[in-house]
Amino acid sequence: MRTLFFYMALLVAGTSAFAQEALTGLHFNPVVQEKVTEMSRLKYAPGGTDTLPVNLPFFDDFSTNGVFPSALRWIDRYAFENNDFPVYPVNLGAVTLDAINDSGMIYRNAVPGPACFIADHLTSRYIRLDSILTPVPRSLGPADSVYLSFFYQPQGRGRPPQTSDSLILQFLVRPAHDSITPTDTTAIPDLWQKVWFANGMSLDTFYLQGNKYFRQVMVPVTDPRYFTNKFRFRFFNYVSLASSEEPSWQSNTDQWNLDNIYLNINREYTDTIYPEIRFIQRPPSMLKRYEQMPYPQYCDDPTNEISDTIDILISNRDLDSHLSSYNYYATDPGGAFSKTYDGGNYNIKTFYYNGYVTYQPFAHPPVPFLFPISASDSASFLITHIVKANDPGSALGDTMQSWQKFYNYFAYDDGTPEAGYGLTPAGSKLAYRFHLNKSPDTLRAVQVYFNRTLSNASNQWFYLCVWNDNAGTPGDTIYSDLVLPYYTDSLNKFITYHIYPPLRLTGTFYVGWIQTTNDNLNVGFDTYNNSQDEIFYNTMGEWDNSFFSGSLMMRPVVGKPIPLGTGEINPDRLEFGLYPNPCFSGKVNIRLPENDLIRAASRHASLTIYNLIGQPVLKSAYTSSLDVANLPDGIYCISLTDHDGTQIGTSKLIIAH
Repeated sequence: MRTLFFYMALLVAGTSAFAQEALTGLHFNPVVQEKVTEMSRLKYAPGGTDTLPVNLPFFDDFSTNGVFPSALRWIDRYAFENNDFPVYPVNLGAVTLDAINDSGMIYRNAVPGPACFIADHLTSRYIRLDSILTPVPRSLGPADSVYLSFFYQPQGRGRPPQTSDSLILQFLVRPAHDSITPTDTTAIPDLWQKVWFANGMSLDTFYLQGNKYFRQVMVPVTDPRYFTNKFRFRFFNYVSLASSEEPSWQSNTDQWNLDNIYLNINREYTDTIYPEIRFIQRPPSMLKRYEQMPYPQYCDDPTNEISDTIDILISNRDLDSHLSSYNYYATDPGGAFSKTYDGGNYNIKTFYYNGYVTYQPFAHPPVPFLFPISASDSASFLITHIVKANDPGSALGDTMQSWQKFYNYFAYDDGTPEAGYGLTPAGSKLAYRFHLNKSPDTLRAVQVYFNRTLSNASNQWFYLCVWNDNAGTPGDTIYSDLVLPYYTDSLNKFITYHIYPPLRLTGTFYVGWIQTTNDNLNVGFDTYNNSQDEIFYNTMGEWDNSFFSGSLMMRPVVGKPIPLGTGEINPDRLEFGLYPNPCFSGKVNIRLPENDLIRAASRHASLTIYNLIGQPVLKSAYTSSLDVANLPDGIYCISLTDHDGTQIGTSKLIIAH
């Protein structure tokens, strides 16, 4: 341990005065990637077809949370349907256009620099503008007053589009077709006409310009060329990735959010109302501090862990007030537990003049019960919220659901990253505070979600650390292990770093890291939930609270031993031993089990030794022994990689001649 801190002191002393914490966008969307994997497994063919055009009215509020826009209305899947990125949307859910493609990865043509490139598309199916079939079939034309309306927002909870970036709306003038002559056939592509655009800006600037988080646009359809049975419109965005000398900081940017896209006849420029009573934000946790927490820890002090009230955002987008009711229900899967909250009735006034509902029983309902207390290790409860108008025959209303989970970990975050968190320079420290009700308890592991960056440039060594408490800030380091980030391709697939030996803890403790390089580790950052007061960073010798509102995606796992095979860092990782270690001579031997020897040979594995700041100091094809006589004393990491550079094993080496 003394050797470790000696080298860390050298790192800190050798860094420049440039020190900071920073948020970046994402290079990788785990929700989209999970959906792609699921559809591939189910052999599901996404995207709509143009066999039959859809009829008017055309409407989508993106409230199904289906990841990809519905194939009933859209032919591509580049945009991302979600509840995470929009800020104060028209209703729960919107669709986001950014720099990430339909596979959940940043576009292949994305390069650092100021140049813009076209990224996401949102393209409608063919729409019948030649005629309507109900109530009486008839043809359509410019006199039928057709308008396309939509709401848009730059940035949201993501990264702001630059002024050189833009969001574009186009109408299809002529579909692609073949031009046939007696001697040749020529493919003629789609012909599009730009009908609207918006230049990039930050959400703050956007709000100041109109005092609204989402702005509605009304676009008339007047050109006779559009009134066919193959009318189509599409949105797309221009994106630029800022150049950087640090590739580990390059990631997704330039988000735009769209909501309530509506095309119909007999509309006017002032026809901006689509009557609805809706929830605006997703259900909150019923807990006071955490999104999730271990069940035994909750049961030890339930009164102080349950929220006094929760925050619910409701709007009435009609021009008329509606007497409405609001209730929520909490049940367990087996039906043994059931609680109901009745908020009574309230006349919800129109949003356009009164804003969101502020009536206390609706907007800030109490939590007048405790979840059951038991000796179980885990539990989960379904929470259902319902708001509806009481007018006879009215269909206005909304429902949303969530699960209150109690497993074996603490989580301030909601499981979805809207950004990535990073520190610089080498030697910087990050500590995340948690508190045990039931003490002592055993820290078994720390789960971390890492965002990918361009070319995985953030894949750098760091020290995973645990600190005790010193009057409200991190105290002594009680655990440290040199590890690497790993990446997963699925939503909620955190990397689990097991703590060996497990730590017996009491009261308040902190988990986090110490950096060995200037690179951005790009840990997932949830900007929806705010645990800013629990995040501490130290870049210049003093601990300070984070400047950023949000929650790190780091989760300490406590309680009983984790079942064998659960949460391994890499299920295909080769484990190898080193001896002697510490190495006092000039040679270190590498020991692999027989089966792993065969695997290493089949992969044409190679070995690389890295120093503490992540620099390779020795490379070799896989061998049973390495000559390290020329390496100075210190702590090193040996990485075992296959023929394409994929890491398949690591181990730590101490050299002391």
